[in-house]
Amino acid sequence: MMRLHVRFGSWLDARCLAFLSLAAVCGWSVAARGDESVTAGGMELAAALKEYEDATALQASDPQAARRLFESCAQRLESLVTAGARNGWIEYNLGNACFQKGSLGEAILHYRRAQRTIPRDDDLRQNLAAARRRCLTAIAPPRSGALLRRAFFWHDTTSFGGRVTAALIANAALWTFAAVFTLKRRRGWLYAAVVAAAMAIGAGGSAAVQGWQEARQPPGVVLAGDVAVFKGPGTGYERQFEQPLQPGVEFTRTQRRGDWWRIELADGQTGWIPARSAALVVGS
Repeated sequence: MMRLHVRFGSWLDARCLAFLSLAAVCGWSVAARGDESVTAGGMELAAALKEYEDATALQASDPQAARRLFESCAQRLESLVTAGARNGWIEYNLGNACFQKGSLGEAILHYRRAQRTIPRDDDLRQNLAAARRRCLTAIAPPRSGALLRRAFFWHDTTSFGGRVTAALIANAALWTFAAVFTLKRRRGWLYAAVVAAAMAIGAGGSAAVQGWQEARQPPGVVLAGDVAVFKGPGTGYERQFEQPLQPGVEFTRTQRRGDWWRIELADGQTGWIPARSAALVVGS
C-alpha cells in the first residue's frame, strides 16, 4: 500500500475549524444559526478525522473494515463541501480518503479542486502525482504544452484567489504611488508605480486568462470505469477510440449537448462521453 502524505491531525483540525468559524460569520450555515453551523461542522470534521485515523490503523489487519471507515470519512467530508465548506485542506483530505477507498477518479478530482487554493502544497503535489500514476489510461500531453507550463510556472503555482488579491493590491498601490509622484515628482515613486502596474497586469491577466479558460473549456475528470468515447453525442455514433477511458483521466470540456460532453484529452484527441460518467473541477 502506497503511503499518502496526509494532512490530518491537530494542525489541519485547527485550520479547518477556523475556516468553518469564518464561514459561519460570513453567512454559511448547515443549521439555523451560525454558532450551530460551526458546532455541526466541527463535529463532522472531528468524526472524519477519527475515522481516517482508525482506518489507517486497521489497513494491515482488517482491510475491509478500513475501507468502510475510509468510505464513511469521505462521505462526512463530502457533506461539509456540499454544505458550503469549500476549503483546499478539506478537498485535499477528501482526495486522500477517496484514494484510500479505491476511488481513483474522485481522488484526482478533489486533489485538482484543492489545487485551486493550495497549489504550492508539496504533499498535495506528490499525492496527485501518485494518483495520476495509478490511472490505467495513460495520456501524455504534447511537448509544447509542457514547455508552456514551465515557462509560466507561476500561473500554476499560485491560487486563483491569490492572484486576484495580488492584482487588487497592486492596483491600489499603483494609484497611490502615482498620486504621490504627481505631488513630489521623485523618480522613486515613478519606478514604484511602474512595478505596481506590472504586478497588477501580470497577476490580473493571469487570473483573467484562467477564468476565461475555465468558463469556455472547464477541466474535468472521468469518474466511471470503461467509459466509451464516441464520435458524436450518443451511443448511435461510432466509437472514437477502441479502448474505453478509465477513472482518473483528465480532460477539458469543449462542448455540451444535452447529457453528453465533448471532451479534449491532454494529447489533443477529442470525443463525446456521457456527462454522468465524469465531473468538472469547477462549475457544472
